Amino acid sequence: MVFLVRLLLAQNLVHLFEGMTLGDWLGLLRRERFRVDPVCWPRAAWITGMSLCNSVVARAVERRYGTAIEETRVEAPVFILGHYRSGTTHLHELLATDPNFGRPNRFQAFNPRTFLATEPWLAPLVEPFILPRRVQEDEIAYMVLTQRSPYLDWCFPRSRSGYGRYLSFRDAEPGEVAAWSAGLVYFLKALTLKQGRPLILKSPPHTARVRLLLDCFPDARFVHIRRDPYSVFLSTLGLLKIVRPVFRLQRGPRAIDVESILRTYTTMYDAYFADRSLIPPGQLVEIAYEDLERDPIGQLGVIYHGLSLGNFGSVRPAVESYLRSIAGYQKNRHPALDEATRARVAAAWARSFETWGYPR
Repeated sequence: MVFLVRLLLAQNLVHLFEGMTLGDWLGLLRRERFRVDPVCWPRAAWITGMSLCNSVVARAVERRYGTAIEETRVEAPVFILGHYRSGTTHLHELLATDPNFGRPNRFQAFNPRTFLATEPWLAPLVEPFILPRRVQEDEIAYMVLTQRSPYLDWCFPRSRSGYGRYLSFRDAEPGEVAAWSAGLVYFLKALTLKQGRPLILKSPPHTARVRLLLDCFPDARFVHIRRDPYSVFLSTLGLLKIVRPVFRLQRGPRAIDVESILRTYTTMYDAYFADRSLIPPGQLVEIAYEDLERDPIGQLGVIYHGLSLGNFGSVRPAVESYLRSIAGYQKNRHPALDEATRARVAAAWARSFETWGYPR
């Protein structure tokens, strides 16, 4: 019953924009010409009310913590890379068992401007009403902070603003790149100030942003996880059916756009394959989801050794305890791909099949 209430709230009232300030929210609405569908008006009202509060609190946070945030040093963050449904969340959960590292939680990602002041008292009040997750991808924070994220296409599916350019930023204006980079640095500094530890972060779009991440954090470390492309395609179809109702502020097409999935993956990996050579030696480890699933302890050992993350032996008991807690987890089952769609995936993602040796 509690889960059902949380799901209804997530799909009909609360929204990931809840951490926006009023100025940012109105600016985004103007960009979209205030085209919010009536079914989503309760969400728009919720965001507007929250944005008024956020504007006041954000100014207080800037007065109290602004200098401390600016002076905080972010120590060699670890970025988990990989397309949606490639095992990035599972890997993030495993690495988050290490108490020597910090990671953003849902409240912090949803409220990047205000969590330093509000988390101690507000998070316990709202967490019973949101879908639970121990770790949260940081892309949500940048969407809220900068309004520059490919996820905005899920919020405004009829938009012509071209939010897809924010996946790799290769076609973005220099000012847009600078604004996004400033949001990235701000959020990681605020998290570091709060947690006082190196950070482990996971956001699939980061796979296309290696160059930008290195520009901001030259000592950043990366773990890339790959998975059989056919499985990724099928699972992404299922993912979009779940996330679209959670993100939307407009009604969009009922059918999932297969071409969009193929294009997003291609854009992501064209950028990744072009830029991974920029990563200095000792700052990148690449693993396969299938290996992680078969031997999680062994693969984590490879990551710890390859990135010099410390003594994995001291963390292993916590990892094993977490693995026991999810031992009964059942992966989603998906129907087999028809031959025509298999051929489209094989052709569009040929480079990944060939590079990683997955059978086509």
